[in-house]
Amino acid sequence: MEWRIAAHDTNAFRDAATRAPGWYWVARPRNLGRHAYDASAGVVCLVWIGADGRLLSPLADFRTLEHGDLTCLDAASGDRFATFFAGPVSPGELTGAVRVRRVDDDATSQFTGERPNVPGWWWCRTNAEAPLLLVDARKIGPIFMEADRHGVVRVFLASDTAGRSVDVGEFGFSEALVSDGGVIDESGELGRTEAEFFGPVAAPPAVPSAFPVLK
Repeated sequence: MEWRIAAHDTNAFRDAATRAPGWYWVARPRNLGRHAYDASAGVVCLVWIGADGRLLSPLADFRTLEHGDLTCLDAASGDRFATFFAGPVSPGELTGAVRVRRVDDDATSQFTGERPNVPGWWWCRTNAEAPLLLVDARKIGPIFMEADRHGVVRVFLASDTAGRSVDVGEFGFSEALVSDGGVIDESGELGRTEAEFFGPVAAPPAVPSAFPVLK
């Protein structure tokens, strides 16, 4: 697996990806706002590319594989940066699960199972009442798990080139997935009562420390 550049003046990657739809790694300069990018700080995440060319991404400014979306134009400098793709990658077989059972009205819970070691990228599927935001047809999606200083494992949809969690775009969040007891969800919204894991995500190649300017 290697990074492939997707520039605004070619559809070569789009054509290749629609022939091999699935999950792809994406590396882009970090978005600082509308038409503002930091090319020295990369963001890495996974996107789903369909056979029809549609793209599902946690990056708010990245929705298609058309020319205009494949590059990042920094308005202040006038520089245009490429998007890099690697993959496709896919979830493996079920490797473990964690479940919670409410015991009484005091919200006492019993946990069973084991969660993966963190931090890192993992494939995950949760119960239908509180699914993940970015999933494929099997309802499996990529998550970046990171433990905070209190031991609570939180879920992100992107990391930076140094392997730290990043909140991104309109889907940016740091949602508690695994509590000290073993599982799931302290967000106060619909409670997740289970999480199934399908192994770690195959790591992408090393990401460049800075993104080149397109000529």
